[in-house]
Amino acid sequence: MKKYVLLRIAALLVCTAPAAPGSAATVSPPPAAEVFGSLPAVQHVAISPNGQVLATDRSTDSGTLIEIYDIGATSVRRTINLEQQHKLRDLNWANDEVLLVDVSFAQTMGGFIDGTRTHEFERTLSVNIDRGAVRTLLLNDLQRELVTGSTLHVTRTGRPRVVAMSSWNHSFSQMTGARDTRLRDDRRDSGWALTLFDVSTYTGQGKVTAVGTPYTRDFVVNTSGEAVARGDWDAERDVYTVFAKVEGGWQDVHRTTDGELLQLGGLTTDGKSVLAAGTNGSGRSRVWAIALDGSGAKVYFEDPQFDVEALEMDVATGEAIGAYVGGMQTRLHYFDPKLQARQKSLAKAFPGRRVAMIDRSADGTRVIVEVDSPSNPTTFYLVDFGSGKADVAGEEYPALNGVTLGEVREVHYAARDGASIPAYLTLPPGRGDKNLPMVVLPHGGPASRDFLVFNWWPQFLATRGYAVLQPQFRGSTGFGAAHREAGYRQWGGLMQDDVTDGVKEMIRTGLADPERICIAGASYGGYAALAGAAFTPDLYACAVSVNGVTDLPAMIGHVSRQTGSESDYSAEFKDHIGSIHDSNLAGRSPARAAESVRIPVLLLHGADDTVVPIAQSETMERALMTAGKTCTFVKLPGEDHWLSKSATRTQVLREMETFLARHLRAQD
Repeated sequence: MKKYVLLRIAALLVCTAPAAPGSAATVSPPPAAEVFGSLPAVQHVAISPNGQVLATDRSTDSGTLIEIYDIGATSVRRTINLEQQHKLRDLNWANDEVLLVDVSFAQTMGGFIDGTRTHEFERTLSVNIDRGAVRTLLLNDLQRELVTGSTLHVTRTGRPRVVAMSSWNHSFSQMTGARDTRLRDDRRDSGWALTLFDVSTYTGQGKVTAVGTPYTRDFVVNTSGEAVARGDWDAERDVYTVFAKVEGGWQDVHRTTDGELLQLGGLTTDGKSVLAAGTNGSGRSRVWAIALDGSGAKVYFEDPQFDVEALEMDVATGEAIGAYVGGMQTRLHYFDPKLQARQKSLAKAFPGRRVAMIDRSADGTRVIVEVDSPSNPTTFYLVDFGSGKADVAGEEYPALNGVTLGEVREVHYAARDGASIPAYLTLPPGRGDKNLPMVVLPHGGPASRDFLVFNWWPQFLATRGYAVLQPQFRGSTGFGAAHREAGYRQWGGLMQDDVTDGVKEMIRTGLADPERICIAGASYGGYAALAGAAFTPDLYACAVSVNGVTDLPAMIGHVSRQTGSESDYSAEFKDHIGSIHDSNLAGRSPARAAESVRIPVLLLHGADDTVVPIAQSETMERALMTAGKTCTFVKLPGEDHWLSKSATRTQVLREMETFLARHLRAQD
């Protein structure tokens, strides 16, 4: 917040529509790479339950600061300096005096047969807003110091200084429950089980309140943080089971056997059913109310056109307050008519922008909203419904104010089998829409998607003169279960064909210059870029991979070693990619097809990447160099999978800018 003063800008009813992208008569020189590459100046804003205090973050050269801001006094009450290795992930209020700070950090450990391993550890910190030390919740003792991650279920349990959290915990009683001949130390016999705790925000210590099994994925709790249900996933048998908490144990009340998991949420208002999002064997994803007495599941909410993608949870109460509906313009439908009406009034106040409520006071009179569009970076507002005013609480990219950015369009094209593939197309400002140099930018995941919101990467490329195509190929989420499931085990197959067909459509319509097209991406997108270079080399002039997968059998082996051969992640990885013994995977690995590459390749990879190890890019570099191909490999010291540092994010953009200018000639 500039000078720590909230800037009153307008009454809600007189907010004006944004200018159309590219509407300026002339296009000014593009901002420097660091303007896009720097982490957002503010990424999180949270309001205290009483609506009197804000918590925001501020990125600096030396790390991240958290500022506790008194709204009435217009002054900062406390500033917390996060440890340099800590990366801020979220902010939540436990009560009016205690702020909860989610962070992650990379740590390398030795003692493994195959050498050292780097893990990304997640922790929740507790901070008194006026004084005292910063404490780690639940995972700060020797028993669980090597556990990464916990889930915050309810922050306001009604009990002083107590929140409800779950995490993996070792239980010797769980080591005797094997139901088959699996060897010792495998998943079922390991003794590790998801466990629910009451956690003191004052001491950080936890007290066990419920214990699941090695197959438990999640707990459902009531507003007091007490367990009422849990969900177990048996990947071997493709069975997902919902259990209700009963006196003396757990009762099986619902099962799905279609291989699809459910996302469990809170309870219905009568407390008799648990909410869940998923297909539930119906072929369409809806919100279901699963009766805790075992009497069945009923549709609770469905959209007439699009699938439900996920539940929106209120971490303050543990309740599911809405459902995200897919499609090109994802929206959140609130179950409470009052919240839904409030969302509509906010949308009217900021026409032409995406408006999302991200936090609110306990009485709902003050809310934090984020407002953006594909061509306008996010601004956070404190909206006071009592006064009818909106105040600026922070801006992600203040240096982009007044800058003409690219226009983003929704497009659809036909794949070779006739399927309609959605995509987002960003046009460079002031360049028209014909014969443009183009970068095709497949997203990561691949069970993920792009959104119609501001995105620093394609907008950076657009300001450099490139059109950017982001295909939502099959395998992407957000466009229905059939669209998503069609991508299973299609790395280098159908998913890649969908990307290829999108590029060919842009050439056919005259938008893209066929001699000036590059394919780039990160994570799975990096794989797709290298697959494009190896399997359709005549289509592209160059390829860029950031933290990309290059050797599928080696990647599956890494996941198995890193997370355990019987972990949920390992099982899902095999389901989505294939078995390490699948002969097709070697043929779909770019690192094993380097001889086919005929275009320059740029590889960039974070040294501390715990999702896709840097060995994947090292393998690709060796293969390309051995085959006599043109390859540049840039290692990013101390960087993770998500490019969490401004310096390396900016470095990636600069390397790309130089590489693309050399091979695509954007200024021609």
